[in-house]
Amino acid sequence: MEILEAYCEELGGAVEIYEAQEEYFAQPAGNRHRFKFRCSDDACRAANNPLVVGVNYDKNAEESDKYQQPHFKSHTNHPHIDTCVWVVSDAGKREENPSGEERDKVHHPRPKATNVVDVFEPRHSDTLLGASSADARPPAVVLDDATQKDGGQAGIRTGTTTTSRLEKLIDCWSNMEAEDRRNHRVTINGRTLTYHQLCLRINTISEEENGTRVVYGGARVKAWPEKEPTHYYVNFMDGCDRFPEVADDKSLTISLPIKRLKQSRRGALLADRIEQASKPDHYLKVYAWGDIVARTGSKKGYELELAALDNLVLKVVKKNPAGRKQSPAIDTPD
Repeated sequence: MEILEAYCEELGGAVEIYEAQEEYFAQPAGNRHRFKFRCSDDACRAANNPLVVGVNYDKNAEESDKYQQPHFKSHTNHPHIDTCVWVVSDAGKREENPSGEERDKVHHPRPKATNVVDVFEPRHSDTLLGASSADARPPAVVLDDATQKDGGQAGIRTGTTTTSRLEKLIDCWSNMEAEDRRNHRVTINGRTLTYHQLCLRINTISEEENGTRVVYGGARVKAWPEKEPTHYYVNFMDGCDRFPEVADDKSLTISLPIKRLKQSRRGALLADRIEQASKPDHYLKVYAWGDIVARTGSKKGYELELAALDNLVLKVVKKNPAGRKQSPAIDTPD
């Protein structure tokens, strides 16, 4: 059972780990500090006020064989009351830090299990700076009637897990084994898919599937213009092979105005990952939910339109020198 939320002292309320991640990277780069988290259960916090740990939310780690998903975990030396949602939902299976210190210093062979997302509700606009991110997201778990009648605890997985954060959905998908992806289902805009059908590589998606799947692939980023950039252009290494050519080209690009990044709660996190991916021998693995449309005018190929930056996930990857892949030509405006 994944702990869904924790109370953050600095932010003054209960937050998901992805909200804490966005707020961490929204701090000035030279003045970032980790947050202090307490139990999200009001009664437990009133009685014991136990510390809990936020793990990996402050890292833009390169994707590797050991997947480093952000999550919350509890301390050995900071017990919760018996009726706490953490105790009831986790049934004694919590990972514990023997040192009792806030930072996670224990290396685990696998990441903490993720609640399966049952419903993904893509956002239709950016969450702007100054807006409450809690108001922009659906409840993490919608309890069923039977649970409510039995006095079930809020936060225990007994109903439908819903999110409007693509990153949470992708982290769930990434942690699944192949067989689990075939068995578990997710509903998006009224359409139900298996997790096996959820994500398609850029070069395999068809026009009929456009706008109904998460598309993903490796990409390079170019700041344009070079001296005083106003945009980042995310250029996929693969093209839309199952689409017709546009000006003799099937390449795919995502345009990210820097002004848009600066105005969005998620923008600082994405900008930091773009910066990390600009290092030598690094690139981005991109996951996106949006519509692929032909570029207009004299521009070649296609563009993936994002209704909201929450529908875009960037993971930084260090390229394997032994398996070096030829970089694609960087596409910029005419």
